[in-house]
Amino acid sequence: MAKNRAWIIGASQSLGAHFATRMAAEGWAVTGLGRRPAAEAGLPAEVTYVQADLSVPETLDGLAEKLGDVPELVVYNAVRYPAQSEGPPPLGELEAVFRVNALAPYRLLLDLLGRPREHFCSCVVVNSDAMYHAREQNGVYSASKAALRVLTGTLAATCRGGDAAVSTLLVGPLADPQKLAGLRRVAEQRGVTEAEVVRAFLRKTNTNLVIDALIDFESCYQGLMHMARLGPVANGMMYRLDGGSSGGLV
Repeated sequence: MAKNRAWIIGASQSLGAHFATRMAAEGWAVTGLGRRPAAEAGLPAEVTYVQADLSVPETLDGLAEKLGDVPELVVYNAVRYPAQSEGPPPLGELEAVFRVNALAPYRLLLDLLGRPREHFCSCVVVNSDAMYHAREQNGVYSASKAALRVLTGTLAATCRGGDAAVSTLLVGPLADPQKLAGLRRVAEQRGVTEAEVVRAFLRKTNTNLVIDALIDFESCYQGLMHMARLGPVANGMMYRLDGGSSGGLV
């Protein structure tokens, strides 16, 4: 019996790497795409890895065809944050952020949904709660995520009544290893518990959320698989994971 296939776009680290690893362990044939070299991705041997930089316009040309036949599940998880610099960010940097965070998933999924296939295809776009809350420090990133939400909605509209679904996994602040290591160092330096530092961090950086803990990767994975199992019912759906907050509205 042939394996179900999945593409994980943005699989070289953090949440995307968790998705690719978990799906491969459950018997999926997984192709992961990421900006980092394969040696730095640390993915299991079962995952087919493709290195590509989505901030480069030419990368998208024919990418859907290069990745192979249309799979049963596509997850777009790639993300780019604006580079920290003095003064206004260069226009090229702004374009790169919007290209990776909004334009690339729209173009890639539009190309993919236009290809012939003999099976249902679930497309899940990972988005951020930051799209609701633009601040001085993250305005560009938030705007790119708001654009992604609008474009995801238009993709879902094209799938209505068809053999594909486009949905959104909306996440709040994630418990990625790099962030956890930094918070652990702060806790050790101050002589307090890690939980205390996490609560202080969340209250300062996510004033729109009422949560005391970061969102774990496994909860995100379970949400992803739930939407994939729903099939056409998930089209246009938003599955929100914000740690049980009551501080934001969808």
